[in-house]
Amino acid sequence: MNSREYKSLLVAGLVREAAAMGDAALTLDIDEARFRAQLIATQANEAGYVDVALEATRLLLLLGPLGTAPSPGYGAAMLRMADALDALGFDPT
Repeated sequence: MNSREYKSLLVAGLVREAAAMGDAALTLDIDEARFRAQLIATQANEAGYVDVALEATRLLLLLGPLGTAPSPGYGAAMLRMADALDALGFDPT
């Protein structure tokens, strides 16, 4: 596997987690959304995608602790994280 394929797989995994996180939030399963956001923050940080990791961490702060209601603005934070993912230039083809 070359570096381009490796990057594509890493970014695809992050995009998949972000989609699952968004689906969870839409069904008001905020604890699942927290779990997915934590995965994104960790994986993005390990891969060196600092902007994505920072946005995911900011989102986690708004989602708050397990079992609590999220703070206002968490939807906008999800969009900022999506924008950071989009800036990575994922091309599934």
